[in-house]
Amino acid sequence: MERPQALDPSAYTDPELFAVEMDRVFARTWQLVGHRSQLAEPGRLITARIGDQSVVVTNDGGEITAFHNVCQHRGHELVLEEAATTPIITCPYHAWVYDLGGRLTHARGHDVGEICVPRVRVEEHAGFLFVNLDPDAAKLEETIPGIEAELLAIAPDAAERVLTARLTHEFAANWKIAVENYNECFHCPNVHKAFTAGVVSAPTFRITPRGNTIHHTAEAVANTDYERFRDGDDYGSFYTWPASSIQCYPGQVLNTFRWVPLAVDRTLLIRDWWFDRDEPTAAQQTVIDLDWTTTVAEDFDLMESCQRGMHSRGYRPGPLIVDPSGTASTQYENAVPHLHRLWREAMP
Repeated sequence: MERPQALDPSAYTDPELFAVEMDRVFARTWQLVGHRSQLAEPGRLITARIGDQSVVVTNDGGEITAFHNVCQHRGHELVLEEAATTPIITCPYHAWVYDLGGRLTHARGHDVGEICVPRVRVEEHAGFLFVNLDPDAAKLEETIPGIEAELLAIAPDAAERVLTARLTHEFAANWKIAVENYNECFHCPNVHKAFTAGVVSAPTFRITPRGNTIHHTAEAVANTDYERFRDGDDYGSFYTWPASSIQCYPGQVLNTFRWVPLAVDRTLLIRDWWFDRDEPTAAQQTVIDLDWTTTVAEDFDLMESCQRGMHSRGYRPGPLIVDPSGTASTQYENAVPHLHRLWREAMP
């Protein structure tokens, strides 16, 4: 069997390729931006970065609406906060006023005609909100078929959860290094001992690439920090190409990853936790802290080292270790060549 090879280092270091990715990858795919609970009441809005673009998602009189975060006057961002409650949106620059559907209602007393900020498609999956900048893209359900039902099977109340905690960190690595790292557990027994010994059973861990998604599953193991959340539930994770994942730890501990590309060698991780309350209990905070200080922190060092290695004159992209069955355990990295195929298909 001929083994697939790792990508050429330029895929992670070339600023020109990164610029192309903003159009060919991030402007044409569904991106996780939040949850319906953040827009539970009319007048609520959130902002999110999609590649090099910013969008606003609002509750416009009960309808979830999304549009580009840019004033149509002279290009200032309309909303600078991550979240807000307001009946109108006023541009901070020249005070042009828009309603929550992105329609201009006031231009400082001047008649400039009918103007509306270009809309962005937004769809919901098990309570989670995704946007797509491409008006001609296939629907979300067609892009990630079956994921909503599978997620609700392990977290039945996902649509009723609320944002309980958020942790963010900017690290010095390309976004593809981050999603490759997330979607292979070949490194887990060597690096993530707290995860493989205290959260999931390493021998049962399976990663299955499926089109634009990658599904992770594993059986739970006994751990005192997770016991109070566990009711016989197992682990499941649903990555969506290119840069987000909805993950459920044993005991229906629902959390999400969003990797935001900032530059060819800089990425922002947004790590959100979704429980039944606005503030975590002491037990929930223990789980959040344990995850952040072990598994997540361990990956930051790995990813930054890989990014430095991509600049090495001595690096020759090596063979990837794949299982012919198509489903990877902790002994294989089948999702990595799958991600590379998705990337090659997207790029010109």
